[in-house]
Amino acid sequence: MKSKIISLSLSVALLFTFLNVKAGEILPLAVDLQKSAKTAQEHNIPVVIFYTATWCNYCKKLEENIIHPLLETTDIEDYAEFRQVVMDKAHWEMKDFKGNDIEMKTFAPTQKVKVAPTTLVYNSNGELIAEPILGLTLEEFYPGNLEKAINQGLKALGNEKRIDIYKMVKESTVVY
Repeated sequence: MKSKIISLSLSVALLFTFLNVKAGEILPLAVDLQKSAKTAQEHNIPVVIFYTATWCNYCKKLEENIIHPLLETTDIEDYAEFRQVVMDKAHWEMKDFKGNDIEMKTFAPTQKVKVAPTTLVYNSNGELIAEPILGLTLEEFYPGNLEKAINQGLKALGNEKRIDIYKMVKESTVVY
């Protein structure tokens, strides 16, 4: 129960700070997954991709209330390389894990992503290494689901580090 309250407090406290954030301003767009994968490999951490859509209110809630505050107030980026794929933006070009040019809106179908938001965890070869997180039901459960997925990814990579998102939030420098 305490962890739910912490997560909810983080969400509510920082909601208004991030209302005007646009795609890619805090959560970097997946413009070059080959480069992201190389960075992840150097640090032996997974690549976490958030598949979102501009029409998706749940995606906006996820970004504004959970992902942006975590990226801004914790050291979560020490545990994974985070990127965003906007599934419905025409003419946004990106490079896939092999360095091939692809339109961002066509990348999601190659990954069998059909639901927005979807969160997938990859190794540096672009292979899934954790259970996907499909949709956003209750916001207070998402940080725990993300923590579990990142830890599965770290374990699959043989990395002994483990993330504790609720502890990170509690120890963050944010004043509530």
